[in-house]
Amino acid sequence: MLSNLTSAPLLILPFVLLSSWFFDADVDSGRLRWWIVSAAVFTVVGSATVLASSGSRRATALAWIRWPLTVSLGLVGVVFGLASWVGVSGDREATLLFTMFPATYCAIAVVVSAGRRDIFLVMVVPALLIASLTLHATGDARLRNLAAIMPFYLVALFALHHSVSRTAIRAVVEGSAADRLRVQYASDRNELVVVNSQLHESNLQLAHQAKHDPLTGLLNRRGTLEALESALAASRRGGSVALLFLDLDRFKAVNDSIGHRGGDRFICIIADRIARSLDVDEVPGRMGGDEFVVVLPGLDGAAASAMANRLIGILAQPVRAEGRDLPSSASVGVAVAPLHGSNSSELLRHANAALYRAKAAGRNRVELFDGDMQRELSARVETEHELRRAIEHGDVVAHYQPELDAATGAVVGAEITARWTRPDGRVVSGTDLATIAREAGLTDRLADRVLAGARYNVRRFSSLGLPDGFRFRIDVTAQAAERTWRTNPIEFVMQGIDPQLMTVNVNEASVMADLPAAAASLASFRARGGRVCFDDFARGVSSLSLLRRVPIDEVRIDRASIDTITAHPHDRAIVRSIIVLVRELGLGVNADGIDTGAQADALIALGCVRQQGPLYATPLNEVEFEGFLVQRMAQDYVEAEQPPTLWDTGELS
Repeated sequence: MLSNLTSAPLLILPFVLLSSWFFDADVDSGRLRWWIVSAAVFTVVGSATVLASSGSRRATALAWIRWPLTVSLGLVGVVFGLASWVGVSGDREATLLFTMFPATYCAIAVVVSAGRRDIFLVMVVPALLIASLTLHATGDARLRNLAAIMPFYLVALFALHHSVSRTAIRAVVEGSAADRLRVQYASDRNELVVVNSQLHESNLQLAHQAKHDPLTGLLNRRGTLEALESALAASRRGGSVALLFLDLDRFKAVNDSIGHRGGDRFICIIADRIARSLDVDEVPGRMGGDEFVVVLPGLDGAAASAMANRLIGILAQPVRAEGRDLPSSASVGVAVAPLHGSNSSELLRHANAALYRAKAAGRNRVELFDGDMQRELSARVETEHELRRAIEHGDVVAHYQPELDAATGAVVGAEITARWTRPDGRVVSGTDLATIAREAGLTDRLADRVLAGARYNVRRFSSLGLPDGFRFRIDVTAQAAERTWRTNPIEFVMQGIDPQLMTVNVNEASVMADLPAAAASLASFRARGGRVCFDDFARGVSSLSLLRRVPIDEVRIDRASIDTITAHPHDRAIVRSIIVLVRELGLGVNADGIDTGAQADALIALGCVRQQGPLYATPLNEVEFEGFLVQRMAQDYVEAEQPPTLWDTGELS
């Protein structure tokens, strides 16, 4: 509005000057000159005051200049109202002509003061009032009538100004709102750009985390499989893809010696060595734990084997972790597409089979998948499927191998073991069955099925009557491998069975996995009347130290020592030392795997009378074991009730 006030009077002034020039002869020259000079001066002063007002930004400056602005605009209105005073000095036509100046001025004032009623009144009222009084003073009836119209003209101008002001204010408000919306839109757009940028970055980070191992930075299992699938898709147009499946040798010993934090550091160093040994198009990945894979596009079996051997040499360098130099080695299985498989699952399975062969052959070596492995793998897969079906159909059942006192022939216990009779009639031994179940991940299901039947039979045999001190023996090593000691696998085994009827076998490898938890579980079992046997004694390197760290009641001598007890004096001496040591500690001793009478006699002579093995009885099903037990108990009863003969008393010689 202030800009309009600045320009409007200056635009009217030239018309005033031209009109006055043309009608100079029709009016009083003195009045005209005085009016022209006043109009020019007050117009310039008013415009200058308006400019000063529009240039002021501070509220104090606007308050100071408000009154000069009002006075200057009012004087401009007075000057334009005096135009009628100039006109009345001439004839009626001159008067009407000069009366047009205040009327036109007021019409323009309506527009330029839109939105400001106070400025409108300051500009218009003086002009119309002076013009009206001047016309009324002429005494001319027509001019007086024109003067009488002036108030109605003011009312019309006021109404028009109100309408224009409302429209102008609405336009200003809407313009301000539009400006705010534009500013808000620009701000929101900038924020949206920032948010989109952050979201894009977050998506990239999430995508990276979804496909990369957080510990090593290598591709994880998902990322590796995608990279392998991509390489296989490219190879279908011609070419080959080799896959290395790498596993660290004896990494568990590293974790046990330096802890999990040191083990993580060990893994990171190995991962860095693998990554630095590869070219740009060769992709390393970590499948989990201490298992790594390497995708090698364009390599055949010979080149991939050479690369694997180079990696073995690099990884054989000692690793510095937790302030110690630790030995390192790895085994690698190699498979090549399309020769050994056309998709990622086949290639991984065959590379893993080759890795399994490398570990079985002594570790720290490379094996390339071949036809023999394919047949072995197929046979193993078929065996695993058969075992699954056998477990579901109840073909795997509990058997009982008697344990006898070799000196008296009395049955003192029986070991619960699993036996699987295959459709061809071949019986799978407990050791082979445990190995198959472990590789197939069926250990828990197998134990559940076997123990379900064994629990019922143990309770039934107990209700029928068992010899004094008779105990059933069960191996918890397999259960501990899957149900960790912290979940107390013995509690699972003992469900529904009196612990006083049971002895559990543990070995060095199983308790060393978590020695504190294992010791706590075994101590709780012994407190409820159970017994603990340390199985395969003298096979491991820590057996002697474990005798004082694990709650134990008896020791079972390693079968390998018994096999050669009659052939090698050194082995006989070792067994004698074990028996003497165990008895000095107040523990019981027994032996398993007795095949010959010579072995039995040698053990009896050394003081080990609790024996078990094929010499006495093979594992029996529940019916066969019940018959064996009843027969032995009846025989013992008859011998106990039969009166002594002269041969027994020694009177006849």
